[in-house]
Formats: sequence, C-alpha cells, structure tokens
Amino acid sequence: MKLLRDASIRQIGIYVLGLMFVIYASEYFLIQYKINVLDEAEQKLDFARKVQLSSQQILVNVQQFIGGDTSKAAIIEAKLAQQDHLLNVLGKGGRIERTEVMLKPLPRLPRITYDNLLAYWQEYKEALHVLLSSPRENPRNAFSARPADSLIVQTRVPVSVSNTPFVKAKQQHESLGLTLSYWYDNLFFDLEEVVEKKKTGVDNWVIGIIAFDIFLLGLAFYGFEKLTLRPIRVLTDNASNHNQVFGLPQNEVGKLSTEVNEILENLKDATDFVSSIAQGNLSVDYKETLDSGYQPGKNKLADSLIDMQQKLKALGEEERRRQWANEGLTKFVDILRSSSDNINLLGDKITSTLVHYTDSNQGSLYILNDENENNKYLELVSLYAFDTKKYETRKIKLGEGLLGQAFLERETTYYKSVPEEYIRITSGLGEANPRSILIVPLKVDREVYGIVELASFTEYEQHEIDFVERLGETIASTLSNVRSAEKNRHLIEQFQQQTEEMRAQEEEMRQNMEELQATQEEIGRKEKSYIARIQELEAELKTRTSSHELDELRNSFKQSEQGYQDRIKSLEKQLALPTQKGDDWEAAEETARALKINLEALQITQEELRKKLR
Repeated sequence: MKLLRDASIRQIGIYVLGLMFVIYASEYFLIQYKINVLDEAEQKLDFARKVQLSSQQILVNVQQFIGGDTSKAAIIEAKLAQQDHLLNVLGKGGRIERTEVMLKPLPRLPRITYDNLLAYWQEYKEALHVLLSSPRENPRNAFSARPADSLIVQTRVPVSVSNTPFVKAKQQHESLGLTLSYWYDNLFFDLEEVVEKKKTGVDNWVIGIIAFDIFLLGLAFYGFEKLTLRPIRVLTDNASNHNQVFGLPQNEVGKLSTEVNEILENLKDATDFVSSIAQGNLSVDYKETLDSGYQPGKNKLADSLIDMQQKLKALGEEERRRQWANEGLTKFVDILRSSSDNINLLGDKITSTLVHYTDSNQGSLYILNDENENNKYLELVSLYAFDTKKYETRKIKLGEGLLGQAFLERETTYYKSVPEEYIRITSGLGEANPRSILIVPLKVDREVYGIVELASFTEYEQHEIDFVERLGETIASTLSNVRSAEKNRHLIEQFQQQTEEMRAQEEEMRQNMEELQATQEEIGRKEKSYIARIQELEAELKTRTSSHELDELRNSFKQSEQGYQDRIKSLEKQLALPTQKGDDWEAAEETARALKINLEALQITQEELRKKLR
C-alpha cells in the first residue's frame, strides 16, 4: 500500500492497466476456452448425428442387399469399416475427416452410453457379416415388405421358412438396428446435456466475469477517488482560500500541490513586490528580498514584475534626469539673469557652477574674440581647478588643437581616452589624468560664440552631455548679449573719453586763441614801436649813420621773428593732430578756423617786418 501511495498516478495507472490487461486477457482466454469446449461439445453432438446418419445409410444398404441387390455387399463392407472409424473418433477423439476439427474423448456420462452403443454395434456388425456371408433363402418361401418411409424393415416370413443363419442374421439386423437407434438417442441426450451444461457454464462465467469486472472498476474508482479526486478537492479548496497544502502523496497530485504552493508563494511574493513598488520603493531586489531561489525564465509572473520594475526604474531615471536638467537650466537661468555685465565674473560663475552640477573636476570657458576681423581667436575668460600652465594659453587660434577644431566643426566632442600630457587634475594628495573630456560649442543656431571644456575622473552620461549642449545655447545667447552690452559700454566710455578730450582740446584752443590775441596785440604794439623806431632810425640815418644800433635792432628783430616762427610751428602741429568728433565738434572747428586766421595774420605781420628791415 505504501508503494501505491508513493507511486505516481501514471505508475498506478500503468499498474492498473497492466492488471486489467492481464485480467481481461485471462477472462478472454477463459471465455474463449469455455466457448471452445462448448463448440467441441456441439461438434461432438453434430458428429454423433453424423455417425448415426452413417449407420442409417448402412441399414438402407443392408435392406437393399436383402432385397436382392447383391452389389451393395461391397458398399456395406466399406461403410462398416468407415463406421468403425467414426465410432472410434467419436469415443476416443481425433480429427474429423476433411476438417481441422480435433475431437476429445467423450466425457464420463456420454462415455457410458457410447460403450453400450459400441457393444451393440459390434453385435450388429457381426450379424451383418453373417448376413453378407450366408447363402440367401428361397424367394418363394420368404418375402419381405419394405416401407419406403421407414429405416426399420419389417419382414413377413411364412411359417414354412426354415431357421437358417441368413434368417437369424436378418432378424438380428432388424432387432439390433432398433437397439442402435435407441442408444444413439441416449447418446444424443447425454451430449445435449453436456452442451447445455457447457452453455450454462459459459453463461455463468460471463456473468461472474462481468461481476468481477464491475468490482474491479469500483475498486479502481475507489482508488482513483482516494488517490486523486480527494487530494484534488483538498487542493482546490485550499487554493481557493490561498492556503498551501502539505502532506499529500508524492505523485502527480503531490507535485501539483507543490506547484500550487509555489504559485501561491510566488503570488504572495508578487503581492509584496507590487506593494513595495506601489510605496515607491523601486530599489527592492526580488531575488534577495523575496525569493532567493528565483531563476529568470522560470517564473513568468516574477519576470513580468521585474520587467515592470525595470521599466518603472527607467521611467523614474528618465524623469529624474529630466528634472535634473530642468533644475539645472533654471539654476543657470537665474545665474545668467542675475549676472553682472562683466564677462569674466559671469564666466567664473558659469564655469564653477557647471563643474559642480555635472560632478566634473575641471572646467574652462573660452569666448570668441572677433574685434579684429582678420585675427579671430578664442579667449580664455574662466578656469576652474586647472594648473598654472593652463593660464599661459589664454588665446587659441581657430582650428588650433581640440578646442579650435571643435569650434570650426560646431559639434560636441567627447573623449574617453585622454592623452597623457593633455591635462592633469591635481590636488593636495596627488595628480592624475582625467578619464573623460567634454568639449561643447556655445552656439545659437549655427553661430558659435565660445567653447566650454569639462574634465572628469568619471565618464559623462548622455543626459549630462545633452544638458551641457542645451545649456550651451542659453550661455551663448547670454554671452552674446553680455558681449554686446560690454562693447556698447566700452564705446560709450570711449565716446565720453573722446568728449572729455575734445573739451580739453577746446579749452586749450581757447587758451591758445587768448595767447594768439595777446601775441597779436603785443605784435601790434611792437610793430608800432618798431615802426616808430624805424622811423626814428631813418630820420637819424639821414643825419648820421649808426651801424651799431642798426645791428642790434636787426638782432632783436630776428629773435622776435624766431619766437614767432616757433610759436607758428607749435600751432601748426596742434592743428595737424587728428580730431575726434564729439558733442562739441562744431565749436572745435570754429576754434581751429580762428587759430588758422591768427596764424595767417602772424605770417603777414612777419613778412611786413622783413620788408621794412630790408
């Protein structure tokens, strides 16, 4: 029983099928045997009738022989021998001629009747031999009447017929023929009883087998109920209540209960897993926390939940990155809005904040300097955590190095392998090469305004690169505005400076005009004095000649002339200086024109003096 309990339903089914096959085969062969026995009994009955028929044919031939047909003697002898063979087969068994049927010896009761029949047959056969071998009687003394419808011959013998062997044999033939018929009937009766018993036995066996089969089916159903249906009902009830079932036989139902228990356990784990996810805990590990024996591909529900967790993680990570980028853009927008007009201070804020926000280790910011159209270059405006050697390279030509090439290509450049001597990140504890370098052009549309360069010990993720690129557009727009504002401020300062210079030049010109006027007045006074003196000298020359005074007068005039010439050259130089237009441009032009007039006046006065001195 323990073997059946621990065996699988399939094995039990195989055992039951094997047992049923053996039973049904045994029943089949048993019924077939009984049917064969019945068939044999019926065949014996049929064969007995055949033997009787052969015996009756012998009687007919004997009657024909007695009637005078001596040709029947040979036929009778042959049929007697054949009848002996038939009776021998009927009693002892044997093969029925011209068939494959083999008869067995007669059973006990028919055998007794057969033995009596055989004894009378032997007497009958001896009488026939006597009849066939004895001389026939005189026909005139004896005659016989043979009804056509009777096998028993009734002979009417005249009283005058003698008691010869032929007559005795003939009488034995008639009497033994009736006796044989009687014993054939008894044999038929016995054989029919045997057939009826065999039929009854077959019916009883069939009924018994049917009852036994019904019993076996009931027993099989009971076993199926106990080993299969009852555990399945228990399993169904517990599964509907989400309760695990233990202690079932280790068969298919037990394995099913194990699978159901595992499914229930997986459902419980899945419920806990979903609850954790619903509470926002996306970092829970299904294998480590809930099911240590989890294997991918075995538990489809767990696979689906883990896949859902991964997708939620991806969505959460994408949302975190998007929020990180939006917060970063907002932070930099506030920096750019609150920034001053000093592009160096703005660059320092941008570089420092960008390095910290992207977890970089170094950063630099270069702005395009295009004041000279023929000599454009990238100018370093901000550095973060670079060594002093980097400060020496404050100008980079377009197309020079990685930065210059990135500017010309207008595309982001990301390097994961950095040359050994390119840059080094240093600290108080040591120095090392960065693992990655990110170079992003600061551009609006296709116009590039600068370059930002970041270096880090870790690799940059794609969302960080995208963030720096998006930020680069905002920085480029802001730097463009700041650069334009700075240029405008510089132009305004330059204009104010030029205005102050023009005012100073105007004041200087005014002073020069006053000096010219004073000089002109002095020249006028001296001219009058010279003229008066010249007139006096001319008058004195007429009376006397004083060469010494005349020489002194000439020297004094030359010195004055030389002073005038120096003053004129000084004024000419001032007038030759390039003037810059401002708010007082017209006043300056009027002053210049006045100075030119005064200079021309001085030149005319100088010519007059020269003429007079001659």
